[in-house]
Amino acid sequence: MRIHHQPLLAAAIGSVLFVLPRPAASQFRDSVWVNSRSGVYHCPGTQYYGRTTSGEYLSEGVARERGFRANGGRLCHPGTAAPSGAGGPGSPLPDEPRLTREARECVLTRIIDGDSIECSPLGPVRLIGTDSPEADQPPFGTAATAGLASLVPSGATLRLELDAEERDQYGRVLAYAWYDARMINWLMVRHGWSVSYRYPPNVRYAAVLDSAEAAARREARGLWLVDGFRCRPAERRQRVC
Repeated sequence: MRIHHQPLLAAAIGSVLFVLPRPAASQFRDSVWVNSRSGVYHCPGTQYYGRTTSGEYLSEGVARERGFRANGGRLCHPGTAAPSGAGGPGSPLPDEPRLTREARECVLTRIIDGDSIECSPLGPVRLIGTDSPEADQPPFGTAATAGLASLVPSGATLRLELDAEERDQYGRVLAYAWYDARMINWLMVRHGWSVSYRYPPNVRYAAVLDSAEAAARREARGLWLVDGFRCRPAERRQRVC
């Protein structure tokens, strides 16, 4: 009897390599690998596709929209046009929220998982409005944690914006974390490492985060590319799937 092994896909985040289930061929068809350090993207079947130490899979149109350029100057899919309003890698997007309220400063001392950190002197912080795979859900939990680490370095000074409640039943600060004037909660959802998650009554950015999730899913970003949210984190905690 022949045993068929599921092919794997290696996804690099920062300097860590994760092995994730390979997406369906239809998902691969329009995907390119963007190198977030060099600003170029690589076509399927080429030497560096999926192999650089910092990058992610995006559709070619989205890669060009964000300001990445084709390696060697040749499009992977001729006829692909960059949508209007293109911005460079790391540039704020038009629908990205802006900090307009008072916020507390703290220093990031530890990343616990994709939606939890420790920030001195406030202690444990839950990034509200988002939900990431748990650490006991490999490889997705590990990938989400690394995704957060790629957005904000240890020792960074964060600004924490509170909502209706200051802490949860576990004593964690409930906050939207801002770094370099960008909301980390939103970036985690927009990059596909977290999903939008309502944390009543703390729902100030619920609609914005829902839109970010819809865009990440549509563009097959982060864990969406590899069906990492087929069972959403909340459903897994409830043993629904």
